[in-house]
Amino acid sequence: MAREGWEGIFGRTAPLVVEVGFGNGQSLAEMARRQPECNFVGVERYGTGIEKLGKQILRENVANLRLIKGDGVETLESCFAPGSITAFHSNFPDPWPKLRHHKRRFVDPALAAILFPLLAPVADVFLATDHECYARQMRDVFEAHPGYVNQAGTGQFLYAMPGRIRTKYEVKFAARGATIHYLWYRRAERA
Repeated sequence: MAREGWEGIFGRTAPLVVEVGFGNGQSLAEMARRQPECNFVGVERYGTGIEKLGKQILRENVANLRLIKGDGVETLESCFAPGSITAFHSNFPDPWPKLRHHKRRFVDPALAAILFPLLAPVADVFLATDHECYARQMRDVFEAHPGYVNQAGTGQFLYAMPGRIRTKYEVKFAARGATIHYLWYRRAERA
């Protein structure tokens, strides 16, 4: 697809922001509107979210956002060149709460390993979940990899992200009183 050619697809060179699992895409579209200096790529496996967001960005002429229908890991491996991603987001991925289903979780050691070489020398990874067990797993996965530095401090979570555009699920879960765990990792200078 666009492994070497996002500049051609967008018609410009700009920082590349990727979100995997954008759901209805409301927060992704808002990020793209607020940061016109960046190019955004959203990856979603379900057609309903892609169709809805695709119509919205055409209607609103959001020129710095492109969508891909596909599996997150497979898309990362096939569509992004090393060093090309300046920010990566995964918000409220399915927690697969049953122990026997944990192997289906998106955030795992393989993701951290695949993502690392795709990140630009200065790049950030943003994760969010309301599921405490999954939050701990996400933290442990990224802290076990030498290429990531926890911006909240080793072993810590953030419980607020000023300036963050909240997702539909984030608003819903917060209204129910759920604790939202935010994780913010920066690519280490050396891994």
